[in-house]
Amino acid sequence: MDHYQYLILMGGCLAVTVPLEVLGARVYRQPARLARAVLPVAAVFLIWDALAIAGGVWTYNPRYVTGLRLPFRIPVEELVFFLVIPVCGILTYAGVQAVAARWHARRPQPRPRTRPGPCPGPSRAAPRPERPERPERSERPVRS
Repeated sequence: MDHYQYLILMGGCLAVTVPLEVLGARVYRQPARLARAVLPVAAVFLIWDALAIAGGVWTYNPRYVTGLRLPFRIPVEELVFFLVIPVCGILTYAGVQAVAARWHARRPQPRPRTRPGPCPGPSRAAPRPERPERPERSERPVRS
């Protein structure tokens, strides 16, 4: 049973996020779009893994993997990881968006504020008081 722990964990991740599809995530209904999002990233990380395994940087405990290997000694579980985890992330993101949109649509919308528009005719504003005229400079009293 230990040999399948990694795969069982990946299956559990999918099982936990599948209800999000039912709630409106619509990720599995767009397989081409999902593939364009997941496959390029998975390819980059598989190359990274192949280089790390070849360089002896890391290994996988044979107790927790099935022993099935891809080219360059990459365990099949690693490929599954690079496919499942991004799909679960996309499902979670899309599911939260769908539920939030539904919740927002059900909330009562506030009534729009009405602003008074421009009034036809004369302005309703109070007239500005007129300033008294200032005497010319020569007429001003001189302070001593």
